[in-house]
Amino acid sequence: MKARNLLIKIVTVILFSLLILSFAVWGIGDIFRGGGQAQVVAEVGETVIDQRDFSNELSREVANLNRRLGTQLSGQQVRAFGIPQQVLSQMISRAVLDEKARRMGLLITEQQMREQILENPAFQDGAGNFDRNRFATFLRQLGMSEQGYMAQVSDDTKRQQLVGAVVDGAAAPSSLAERVFIYREERRVADYVDIQQSSFEDLGTPEEAALQTVYDEASGRFMKPSYRSVSMVFLDLEEAASKIAVSDERLMEAFEARKDEFYQPERRSVSQAVLPDEAAAQALVDKLAEGGDFAAVVEEATGRAPVDLGEVTQEDLPEELSAAVFALDEGQASAPVQSVLGWHVLKVSSIEPAKEATLEEHRDALRKDIATAEAVDVLIGIANQFDEELANGSTMEQAAQFLNLDVREIPAIDDQGRNPDGETVENLPPLNDFLGALNALQAGEASTLKESSAGDFFMVRIDDVTPAEKKPLQDVREDVVELWQARERERLAREQGQAIVDRLKSGEDFAAVAEAEGLELQETQPVTRSESDAQRIPHPLVAQQLFEIAEGEAATFSIPGSQIVVQLKEILPPAEEGRDARLAQLEDQLTASLQDDIFQQFLVALQQDFDVTVNQRLVDAVVEGF
Repeated sequence: MKARNLLIKIVTVILFSLLILSFAVWGIGDIFRGGGQAQVVAEVGETVIDQRDFSNELSREVANLNRRLGTQLSGQQVRAFGIPQQVLSQMISRAVLDEKARRMGLLITEQQMREQILENPAFQDGAGNFDRNRFATFLRQLGMSEQGYMAQVSDDTKRQQLVGAVVDGAAAPSSLAERVFIYREERRVADYVDIQQSSFEDLGTPEEAALQTVYDEASGRFMKPSYRSVSMVFLDLEEAASKIAVSDERLMEAFEARKDEFYQPERRSVSQAVLPDEAAAQALVDKLAEGGDFAAVVEEATGRAPVDLGEVTQEDLPEELSAAVFALDEGQASAPVQSVLGWHVLKVSSIEPAKEATLEEHRDALRKDIATAEAVDVLIGIANQFDEELANGSTMEQAAQFLNLDVREIPAIDDQGRNPDGETVENLPPLNDFLGALNALQAGEASTLKESSAGDFFMVRIDDVTPAEKKPLQDVREDVVELWQARERERLAREQGQAIVDRLKSGEDFAAVAEAEGLELQETQPVTRSESDAQRIPHPLVAQQLFEIAEGEAATFSIPGSQIVVQLKEILPPAEEGRDARLAQLEDQLTASLQDDIFQQFLVALQQDFDVTVNQRLVDAVVEGF
């Protein structure tokens, strides 16, 4: 099973960036409709996507996002971000291409696959030769077997050939690249002064009327949020599970039922050498038989150290290698073994025997699993009774009293789940579930009994609402004064900047004006429209502004904390050094963009040619598991 799962991890790794980038943006909007065979999530002609593959790919995508974001996305977030639709769209895009390749009869021979691998730059050393160590490391990092990788190379190569036939002839015109290049790389130099808003210190004391104006204009910054007082019945799964006693007999029964799951198979630490032919492999084995050290003999024969495969089980290796490795004694090397990538000589450096699981090792986890499962049944039973009482006309309090449940009162909670002190209210169902129910209610309304994403049940009622209101001016006076001061500094800086621009327009010298104003006149480096390096220009907005004015013209504009006055000094063409290489790179980028557009149209056309169906019921079943 482990090896089977490992085979799936290669989909987006090799050679096919154009295709993969395109998958992410091709929606599947109107192809959803009912039907489909059991366990088949989607069909494209005769090509199918089964439920297990969709679930596995969705799990991998969510895991990748969790690693990149450094968080754990909830099931609700996974659905809200549209991740299931994106994953299924990608899989359908691949299936569309696979179906087209099948109908065209595209075939990839083993020799072609081998050449793909040998010629892949990722697997080559500095001299451009195939490096088996790099290849083995690549497979190990991905958790891939050689057979799985070869199968994936075959599928990807057929897709690549198909797409290449459609887009390879498209190229961006050189004249277009030249015009875009000049637009992007034209450079400008300017003199400028930086009027810091913080330099205006003596602002005086604001008049009450001025404070009132600021307070009124920025009233949204000085609001108390709306609070609701609520009543809630909460059937907490974790709390219910903590109260369930699990007998030793029940633990033993569960352990015996799951014993195979806890079994740890034999593991062996294995290293290998891969050689081009049987003669070379046999020569290495012969040297080992003479008493040579494995690492030294392998390095002498191949010029590289042996590849460490780490600790492996029988399921981790291809069948032919597994049979050889697990027939060896500790410290023993194998006879030559052939695979699709050459001849292998393997050595087992250590053996960790298979280990039977014990109840003590898994007692706590089993106890938690059993208690949680039983608590689920208990809560469902209580929830059904609670619903029956409500259906019979009981109020929340009456139903709770009948079932001996607590009704919790929360005096004040805002739409983010916080109390008036700004703290998150504790001991609630998952916040997204709770707030979703709460924010759908009006004053006096009660929700139905709802099941949360964690398996809890809850019902909530809004008893009263305190509307949002402005905090009194006297309570936020310091904040209002601070805002008035910030606005005054911004105004004074802006007025000084405009005054300098007016003097420059009248013909005064910038250096003399800057000196008279007590400002430092500075010069930018030659910059393009997209310049952002603070060593070359004070702010990216300055670069953009320079391309809005004529040579010799002055302008002023605000950036955070400052007012900048610029005078365009010089307009320069693109830098000559490396010009041809940069122009060629841009032309390649434009060509890639053009080819991507063509590819999108090709995919849409294929979608219309094939009968694409999706079993939405099975899709929803997988998504509900997150």
